[in-house]
Amino acid sequence: MRYISAFLLALLLASCKNGEHRVNEITKVELARSGAWTDFGAVISIDSSLNYNYHGKYGNIKKGYFTGKVSPDFWDTLNQKFEQVHYKKIKPIIDSMNVVDVNYFELIIHWKNQKLRIIRVRPRETDSLMNVIFWLDSSYTQIKLRQARSPFKFETTYQDPPHPQIKQVKFPPPIKNNHKAK
Repeated sequence: MRYISAFLLALLLASCKNGEHRVNEITKVELARSGAWTDFGAVISIDSSLNYNYHGKYGNIKKGYFTGKVSPDFWDTLNQKFEQVHYKKIKPIIDSMNVVDVNYFELIIHWKNQKLRIIRVRPRETDSLMNVIFWLDSSYTQIKLRQARSPFKFETTYQDPPHPQIKQVKFPPPIKNNHKAK
């Protein structure tokens, strides 16, 4: 009986995973959202040290530079989500750049000594990668952020898209109707 209880105790202790963390390959993720004409864009950077940096340009959401920390569980979830979409096999496709008033997403994933840069336009129908991008894009609402003392340097560039000036938009002149109404 003593051996059975010792065996059960050892089995119980072996099954507990307190303090164990998953081994994640990703070391850093940056996501930039370009601004459509009604959205001025934002950028998020998260690294394996659990640092979270955010810069937003939208008036009512978070405008400015913010910093915070993510939990180890958040970092593990981020890694799992990218593993599920097989991030290493994603082709760095750049979608059509012909649409002006739409959000573009620039995603940069770092792991080991490698880096992948993906640019996608906000699609009408989402795939598994876009679902992860949307989740990451809204992650600033889940993180306790505080105003940063100085600006951050980001590797992404799509948070600062060139917006056409309204004077550059040309409309055809109205057609004159030379027929008088009777």
